[in-house]
Amino acid sequence: MNNTTKLAKIDALLSGLPTFQCKEGCFDCCGPVKLSRLEYMRCIKASGHTAEDVKQQMQDNLKQGIYTCPLLDTETKQCSVYEVRPAICRLFGVVKGELVCPHGYACQCRFKIDTLFLQTPI
Repeated sequence: MNNTTKLAKIDALLSGLPTFQCKEGCFDCCGPVKLSRLEYMRCIKASGHTAEDVKQQMQDNLKQGIYTCPLLDTETKQCSVYEVRPAICRLFGVVKGELVCPHGYACQCRFKIDTLFLQTPI
């Protein structure tokens, strides 16, 4: 299976997740996250930056004590790769008791982590 097919399968799976409106201007959950190599490469491509640029931005941020995602647009305070954001970012506010918004924002129907992909609401 090629990478495009793998990403399409991931997208199909994640497209079923519920969504919700975040607090305007908030980016508290936009910190450094773990993501797959495929997601990383797709985000780099979508950002219009090179992998080296993003790595350098992350290192510069960390040296300054800034723990936000290097793909966060510093002017708009919005995700610069929102349409292709990693799975972990899509799960914030959706999984009950995990990845909780510090401001209490969440979708109406949250899922347990072990049943999330079975689409079992709680």
